[in-house]
Amino acid sequence: MINNSLEVELQLWQSYLDIGLQQQIWSDRLCTMAKTNDFKLCQQYVITYIQNIKQQLNECQLELSKQSQPYRMTTLPFDQIDDRLKETVDHERKYLSTRNNNQLLKFKDDIHEKELFRIIFTYRLTTDQRYGPDSNDDIDSTRDRLHDVL
Repeated sequence: MINNSLEVELQLWQSYLDIGLQQQIWSDRLCTMAKTNDFKLCQQYVITYIQNIKQQLNECQLELSKQSQPYRMTTLPFDQIDDRLKETVDHERKYLSTRNNNQLLKFKDDIHEKELFRIIFTYRLTTDQRYGPDSNDDIDSTRDRLHDVL
């Protein structure tokens, strides 16, 4: 189960990397984790995190191999053990998949929000938009024009 958990975690972080590189922006959560807003440093943080997960996965696989060699005795029929393991793995996989999908959605939402803020703050406002109409006549004429359009 640890292997499966690490594999799903690896997929999640690989998705973070792919999305971040594609959008050329990182979510605020990731920037907080990396303790920087610099794009390249955040990218390196994600790559390093992925490498650490891969290392943990390799260590787990080695340990599992070591532990499985001396123990060949089973008390239950193999089919029954296999079925229970498959059920457990499927349950764990569904849980992790749901969790990762939710985290990916949050990641994408954070990036989208950041992009919207960037657009809003780089948009040049007209004088009327910035300071509002100069008089009630401007308000009345704007209202009349809108009424005619509708």
